[in-house]
Amino acid sequence: MAGNCDLTSAVRRVLVKKFLDMSKIRLQVAGKTVIIRGRITHNRDDDPVNGLFLEQLEQTIRATKGVKNLRWILEDWVHDRGQWQVREE
Repeated sequence: MAGNCDLTSAVRRVLVKKFLDMSKIRLQVAGKTVIIRGRITHNRDDDPVNGLFLEQLEQTIRATKGVKNLRWILEDWVHDRGQWQVREE
């Protein structure tokens, strides 16, 4: 159980360092799988979220010790054919 807490804390630190609005993100860890739900937005207006940002964020999370799988369930973005795209409403 402590392993999940450590992994949750490590991934949360990554998200906070990227200035993401944590009130819009739900982070869940099941074993070595990280699940991120919600909306990806910055706390800073001058730094928009785009596909390149999400690719880099994904690489950073996957490089975190203990992460084997990463699953995104986002309201505003979709990973389609290897690329991040804004979800059409």
